Amino acid sequence: MPFLMKLNSIQFLRGVAALLVVYAHSMSYQTQIAISAQQKFYHLDTFGCIGVDLFFVISGFIIMYVSSHATGFSQGISFLVKRFSRINPVYYIATILYIGVYFPWLQTQGKTIEESIKQIGLELSDSILIFPTSSTVDSFSPLLTVGWTLAFEWLFYGLFLFLILLNVKRKAFFLLIAIGCLVFIGRMFGFVDLRLIFLTNPIMLEFLLGVIICYSYLHIKQISVYIGWISLTVGIVAYASLILFGFGAVWHYQLTLSGEESFNRFLYWGLPSSFIIAGALILEKNGKLESIWSNRISLLIGDCSYSIYLIHYTVLGPMTILYIKTGFSTNPDIMIWLRLAVAVIVSIVFYKFVEKPLLKLIHRSGMWKNLVIKENKAESKSVTMVEKEQLSTITY
Repeated sequence: MPFLMKLNSIQFLRGVAALLVVYAHSMSYQTQIAISAQQKFYHLDTFGCIGVDLFFVISGFIIMYVSSHATGFSQGISFLVKRFSRINPVYYIATILYIGVYFPWLQTQGKTIEESIKQIGLELSDSILIFPTSSTVDSFSPLLTVGWTLAFEWLFYGLFLFLILLNVKRKAFFLLIAIGCLVFIGRMFGFVDLRLIFLTNPIMLEFLLGVIICYSYLHIKQISVYIGWISLTVGIVAYASLILFGFGAVWHYQLTLSGEESFNRFLYWGLPSSFIIAGALILEKNGKLESIWSNRISLLIGDCSYSIYLIHYTVLGPMTILYIKTGFSTNPDIMIWLRLAVAVIVSIVFYKFVEKPLLKLIHRSGMWKNLVIKENKAESKSVTMVEKEQLSTITY
């Protein structure tokens, strides 16, 4: 297995994805106070939700990038434990912290203490299980709304784990077949049970885009820098066009969960996101835009992107409650950016003092180290190097 570099362009785009999501949610909270000019600018108000689609494509790429050579039971268990250790503990901590904000928020919405406790209990069970276990969309509601995306993350991990356990070497090909067949079955039968919709949801095609990009990146030795510029330009122009001309209801997560807008979301948001990711990777590979990819602030935000993604609700909520209680506010457009800035700062603190130390503690505990196959020391060494640099900070 060749040495795998840490990809700064991926870190940069992870940061962009997280900021887009926070921006969209900050505008959403603003609608409860006053309407801003940004919210009236064409279709900008919900466009930031496209950050989720950037995350999905990046996840497909990076899991393929770091685990494409993994085979067998031992490496399969190692993959599973490392994914759980990276995703779930921080998510659970962020969920517990959010309860402290969510409970008083329910009070502002007229809920009694008993009603609030009952609702939190129901949503907490969905947060712990992550996967939808009931038949309807309305009954699946993680405390942190962004938890719905982790369900699809784990579905992708499950498919990838299955290929590892079966000793499949051509993972890109078999993922193409598996995800393609699942989506085809779902569209052919038109399931109404959420659990079946979830398993056959077209949103999984976005992970597949990342897998295809990774396969091309690893197997095509030289890709022209002009292709990189064209790809990045196509993606950015597509993003701008979506803001100007609209994208229907693809932004609504429940319509993605139900499968109603999933395929449109893949077309409108997944494909342009894949062009941006492919273009950025090609340009980085050709030594272009290094000042952007290697910028200290952008790399920091990229490292903190999972914390930003999980913690921002815990920041945006209290700022809105503060207004409801005191009436304090300022210019609506300024408030949107102020919320975003505060959310990022708090998330960086959370990353420095919670997420990063927790990951180091898990790593030092050796809970997964002994699971790595030692048959090929050279391969084990290259995997370890990329894990220290890349997998330790990657989420999607």
